[in-house]
Amino acid sequence: MVNGIPTQGDIIKINLDPKQGHEQAGYRPYICLSHQLVSDYANVAVFAPISNTARRYPLYVPLSKTRSTGVAMLDQLVTIDYRARQFQFVETVPDDFLQKLLSTVILVFQPNRRTSPQR
Repeated sequence: MVNGIPTQGDIIKINLDPKQGHEQAGYRPYICLSHQLVSDYANVAVFAPISNTARRYPLYVPLSKTRSTGVAMLDQLVTIDYRARQFQFVETVPDDFLQKLLSTVILVFQPNRRTSPQR
């Protein structure tokens, strides 16, 4: 965390209520995935919620080498205006684990060649 701003790899606890449907709700941990450039220009950051769900899913990555427990839910990314809400810094994950998250979350944005429209 730099100057009170969450940075890539930081876990914070924040309340994002109200939520709807299958969105993660309540006061819970989130891990910052976005580059500092996003925060510098937009005053927001992209986070993945952390949950202790027992469900197994390819985009749920178990936390590793952290005090925090659970899985980073990489299919439920949220953009948070962290300045508009109170949050608590928890910890920063090791670089190798952050790289694992970033290399996995990219799957969310890759084209699905079987269903992509032909050009």
